[in-house]
Amino acid sequence: MKRLLSFIILFFLFASNSFAKNTEALEVDELESYMQKGVVIIDIRDEKKWKRTGIIPSSYRLTYNDSKKDNNEKKWLYILIRLVKDKNRAFVLISKDGKKAKNLAFKLYKEKKFSKVLYLKGGVDSWIDADRKMINY
Repeated sequence: MKRLLSFIILFFLFASNSFAKNTEALEVDELESYMQKGVVIIDIRDEKKWKRTGIIPSSYRLTYNDSKKDNNEKKWLYILIRLVKDKNRAFVLISKDGKKAKNLAFKLYKEKKFSKVLYLKGGVDSWIDADRKMINY
């Protein structure tokens, strides 16, 4: 019985650890490094927020609304795949404070089988707080 319990605990630790490696939070400096490598960056905020703060240079604007269902979600996913080009390719999601991007990263990994989804920890707010360049929208 103890061996079975130990096995189950080890399995869940391993599974959660490998899951965390496929959805990863980036700090601002790390995002800059990824930008230099040409990784696709996708801003999932809405147009009002883009206009209010601007956007991170070289990011694509693709609003994600988690209340959208069926065809809208399919359309959003279709556009995402066209931007990323391959489900095995790393890309970065950007939201206002990082929470929505984190949730979406987990969803894309778990449900849609993307293998490397990154997100900016603290979102655009952390980028602005670090006094990094924004482009007016």
